Amino acid sequence: MNQKFIIKFEQGVLEQSYKLAETDVIGGVNGVFELLDEEFINQVITQFKQMRKAFVGAYERYE
Repeated sequence: MNQKFIIKFEQGVLEQSYKLAETDVIGGVNGVFELLDEEFINQVITQFKQMRKAFVGAYERYE
């Protein structure tokens, strides 16, 4: 995919994507998995909560 690794997280209708150049990751795919540590995953979860709050707020204003 254009010499990039794409990391995608989905939660319901929400999605977060991260693109990394293959040259920025040591160890190929294994290096990508090493990057995804517990702290990063916790930050992703926090961002999903913020995204959901923003989406619900927008939807409520729409009605």
